[in-house]
Amino acid sequence: MHDHSTRYSLLGPVEVVRDGTALALGPRQRRVLLIRLLIEDGRPVSLAQLCQDLWQGSQPTGAVSSVRAHISRLRSVLEPVPRNRSTLLVNGPAGYALKVPDEARDTTRFEMSVARARQSMRRGQLDVARKEIDDALGLWRGEALGETAEHAFAARETARLNTARQDATELQATILIKQGDLEQAIGVAENLTAGAPLREASWALLMCALYGAGRSVEALRQYERFRTFLAQELGLDPSPGLSNLHTAILRHDTQVLGELCGL
Repeated sequence: MHDHSTRYSLLGPVEVVRDGTALALGPRQRRVLLIRLLIEDGRPVSLAQLCQDLWQGSQPTGAVSSVRAHISRLRSVLEPVPRNRSTLLVNGPAGYALKVPDEARDTTRFEMSVARARQSMRRGQLDVARKEIDDALGLWRGEALGETAEHAFAARETARLNTARQDATELQATILIKQGDLEQAIGVAENLTAGAPLREASWALLMCALYGAGRSVEALRQYERFRTFLAQELGLDPSPGLSNLHTAILRHDTQVLGELCGL
């Protein structure tokens, strides 16, 4: 049985905390191995695949022995009570698997909090939604899967988590706008557009927040910034939805702005 007081964190440098104390996970290669097993959600990974993923095709002669040694050390850290057979970091015909409950992972808790925030916002429970989204984003301590930036095996999960973070931050900005906390919404949206300048939804949120704060001229200027950038980078025009928002701001069309921005 897994110790439910243990928490596994991947939204930043990998971390395992038991009863409020961070465990000593050892050298970088061992932490990368832990991440490799964690992102499989309990599915086994063969020893050969672990070697390939950790060394990315340039395996040293002792790669197999090294992985086995790291597995042994991880077991001793993650399962402090000696057992005849591990129930956490298990080994079978298909390889090694790390059996961690979903609720012990910060990635799962993040996604669950975001889902609750969306549901609360749809119900009009904005204070509840804001707390949930703040809690979700507060789980991030840095770049997702921090130690694996140069490892191909982590690319898909890293991209998925980064997109989920962007979605969640846009939700945070939306909630702030609906609550009328427009200056904070502007700050959140400005960070979003700086981090992902081709993401149209973030620019729409920035325009909405600026207009709501009485800065319609600046909102229009942001549209032009995005339109120019999009044309230069991709040779495209903004979508009809963003163009409609631009027109509504020009005309001070409160009905359309209410529909598009929730103002």
